[in-house]
Amino acid sequence: MNDNRAIQIVVDLTGQEPPFPCHIDDFEEKAQGLLATTGIGYSQFNEMLLYLGYDRISEEFFAFLLSGGTEPSEAVQAPPTAFVSVSQLRLAVEKFRILAIVEHGNIKYGFKLYSNPANKALVELLDAEPLTEEHYVRRHRELLATDPIASEETYNLGYVIERELADLLKHAPDDSQLKKREDTRKRIVEVGKRNQKAYLTSDHMDVYVATSMRERHEYRAVASTIANLRSHDDLTQLKVRFFDPTQAYCHDRIDKGLAEGLMLKRAKCTLYLAQESDTLGKDSELACTLAQGKPVIAFVPSIPDGGEAAFVRQMLGVDGYNQPDASYAETVLKQLRAVLPDIAWTNKSLRQLIDHNPATVNPDDLLGLFGKELKTHYDRRAKLLKEVHPLGLQVDLESGVANGVLVARSISECAKLIRRILLGQLEFVLEHKDTEVGRYFFLRESTTQSIFRVVTGDAFLTNAFWNFYLAK
Repeated sequence: MNDNRAIQIVVDLTGQEPPFPCHIDDFEEKAQGLLATTGIGYSQFNEMLLYLGYDRISEEFFAFLLSGGTEPSEAVQAPPTAFVSVSQLRLAVEKFRILAIVEHGNIKYGFKLYSNPANKALVELLDAEPLTEEHYVRRHRELLATDPIASEETYNLGYVIERELADLLKHAPDDSQLKKREDTRKRIVEVGKRNQKAYLTSDHMDVYVATSMRERHEYRAVASTIANLRSHDDLTQLKVRFFDPTQAYCHDRIDKGLAEGLMLKRAKCTLYLAQESDTLGKDSELACTLAQGKPVIAFVPSIPDGGEAAFVRQMLGVDGYNQPDASYAETVLKQLRAVLPDIAWTNKSLRQLIDHNPATVNPDDLLGLFGKELKTHYDRRAKLLKEVHPLGLQVDLESGVANGVLVARSISECAKLIRRILLGQLEFVLEHKDTEVGRYFFLRESTTQSIFRVVTGDAFLTNAFWNFYLAK
């Protein structure tokens, strides 16, 4: 396809081939002649559309294409309020296609909706201003504020430690250390219950944090990530409210599921924390957010070359390991097993370490190995979500729009994405790929180059898909 031909630009604008193909050559000659001389104004543009068999467009729509505004008076004047080059027309059409794909996932439908002179959908859309930074800055403090639980204590909110301590106390009910740990757990649980009520009554909810909550370091990682995001320059002034499940406690699994379902419904986006192992609950939260047509940011840490061991040390505790019921080396082995369950059979040096008592092994001997495997795991996970796995793309069950995951590899990228989502400032680049089936469109978010929207080139699938989704 020649994208510099005027006819191809019109096809891209309308989302369909011209109903009167016999007029294509004559149209091309007239369009190129006008672009090279006086330009194409509003009335001429409509005459050209009718000549090809398309519907006419409204003055507001032409004004939007030409300038981004919706004032008809600007659109019907003589040049320069006319298209005077192929490149200008191409940029205008790309701007519209991005809008149509973001809002509806369908260019043809977007053209029919927004270009109809009897329909004011475009004016209403452009008049609906996103929330400003001032809106977030002026938020009042919540009535019931969460009581932050220290990162090293949040593990006490987990069901795993609750069951472990109950089993230990059953066999040693008079153990003073166990009783002390249980008292600490109960105290933290009471704080978690109050935090749960604070989340449920909060009048604002911006970011849902989807995370695994099994190991101690997973709780610490959530606390560290949210703290770093709150203090980032892009978010410090916005008073962003996160739903952090590692700060809340709900004893009943049914109530917990309902509460978290509510938070997913209320939040404007989900922050999905990719970890060594992922869970059904976390992946379900990712899919549920996309199915609502809301953005998901998948934070997959990027480990620098040579920094693998340092990353693992920080992940498991910078100042040494202080978990009372397992050794440092055993914990490293446990996490390594979670990432690569078969590594003991494929790595001879690790096999030799395991043959000895793990408690006597120098954990530093494991850190480099674990760090390299973790780096490979994270890089593979990022590629999987960004380019490979169908989970990285979900359909909005209400509108039929296909939504993709935004894969961020740093706190800075996460903060920038959250800010742009909250302020309605996400930026996109439109790509296409011609296949034997047809032309596919990919809308990539500019910061991470993640696919945010897609439009299939399969005409048969498109016809069936939108017949069911638009037949309401």
